[in-house]
Amino acid sequence: MELANPLAALRSVHLASSLTVLRRISRRAPSALPMNKPVLKLSTRTIACIAMLLAFSLPARTYAQTLARPGWVGSGMTAQTWFKHAVLYRVDTRTFAGAAGDPEGTPGTLKGIAERLDYIHNLGVDAILLEDLAPSTGATGTSPIEPALGTVDDFDELSLQASRRNLRILLTLSHPDPALARYWLTRGVAGFYLPGDAGSPAVAAIRKLLPSFVGQRILITDGDLSGNAGRAAANELQLDPALLKLPAAPSANAAAGLRTALEGSQSLVHTGSPAIATDAQGLPRSAGRFASPSAERDAAKMIAAVLLLNRSVPVIYAGQELAVDSGMAMMPWGKPPVAETEPAVEAATPAPVPPPAAPSPSFVASEHYVPYVAPVKPVKAAKPAPPDPATAAGQELSPSSVLSFYRQLIQLHHGRSSVRDGDEVLLNYDGANALVWVRKTANPSLTNPPLVVVCNLSANPLSLPLKTDLANLHLRGSFLRSVLNPDTQKVSMDLNPVVLPAFGVYVGELRY
Repeated sequence: MELANPLAALRSVHLASSLTVLRRISRRAPSALPMNKPVLKLSTRTIACIAMLLAFSLPARTYAQTLARPGWVGSGMTAQTWFKHAVLYRVDTRTFAGAAGDPEGTPGTLKGIAERLDYIHNLGVDAILLEDLAPSTGATGTSPIEPALGTVDDFDELSLQASRRNLRILLTLSHPDPALARYWLTRGVAGFYLPGDAGSPAVAAIRKLLPSFVGQRILITDGDLSGNAGRAAANELQLDPALLKLPAAPSANAAAGLRTALEGSQSLVHTGSPAIATDAQGLPRSAGRFASPSAERDAAKMIAAVLLLNRSVPVIYAGQELAVDSGMAMMPWGKPPVAETEPAVEAATPAPVPPPAAPSPSFVASEHYVPYVAPVKPVKAAKPAPPDPATAAGQELSPSSVLSFYRQLIQLHHGRSSVRDGDEVLLNYDGANALVWVRKTANPSLTNPPLVVVCNLSANPLSLPLKTDLANLHLRGSFLRSVLNPDTQKVSMDLNPVVLPAFGVYVGELRY
């Protein structure tokens, strides 16, 4: 096992010492023991277990992620794998968020990401995939991190805070280097994305290195769709880049290309675990590739369904859950709404005291004179403007926003058995420019019905009869019942026909 830090080295020494002492105790001759005392006989396995308990009884505070925490899937203490059904959130540090107090427009930093971890956690993702942090070519210094992005201490703090929220940190290594990979693994990184040739000697060396570290450390490599690739390692995801290129511009038949790409991605199931992404650094945003600017938010929801309700591991690129357009330089956080305060009260001004009148013989003056006070008029404070709906703060308030839609689909991805473990059947509706697929378990039932997803990829309304094709799959049903909140879509939808607006999407379970 790798020694991740000096504390690990100390534990190793302690472990060796404990083993030595216990072996000596177990081998003491009976004559050397006091009379009437039983001889202590310990098996090798018992000695090892006791020594491990002694060694790891050392108090510790590690700054890296606790990847071996009991109860955390993929800790190495359970048979479950955390990444098979994970949702990854890919972040470019430079464009994500600046730290509190930084001037507006300042490039993002690792501190900025750490301050936004609650947002990422509330989104429901399982891991953060950071773009390469390496210094630019020609930079001086020994830090493995670009100085403008932060320090190693900043990374350690980010890693620690992410671990407390059950978020793993993955790192992109644009130029795979086994020595650098070893360094980051000792700091708790849960794995790497290694773009390029998955069969290079450097990638092979890193692949061999991962099992020597505690916890399930993974690799993400670019998938080979040639059909000549061998089976990937058990801890490896194969990222299919095909969806990153679709479509180059809004197309009259985008469904055909998208369906073909998804079928190709599913072929990776035979050689490993596929992953898909529609957005990445340096590429136009997918919503703008599929739709005109006026329809980008609707297209963003359709793309969310493609990512999160398919069989592959989805990789969300930061900002697409807000339908950010390609011209946005920084993540649009916006300002949270200001709580309305009580109306201000206008101060009352006492009326001037009139001069006392001459007393009459029948008038007795009061001891206290109370002046007249005019009624008080409340001054209504100006109502604060609502946050911009294009920002994260604005979309937090709307149950029909793109952000809310992503959160609902991520819950389905994790919690619905037909999505998590079920089969996937893609139907051919290319002629209608529609993408339709079914997710179902091996034995669909009333309590676990198939899930049907219908996406309209055109700028025109869609009317699509589905009942016959679903019956050909031996699936019984007459309508779809929504699995999302009613602010997002209709509660139910007839199968003959399914009617959707331009770039609309419907997610429902098959019912009869």
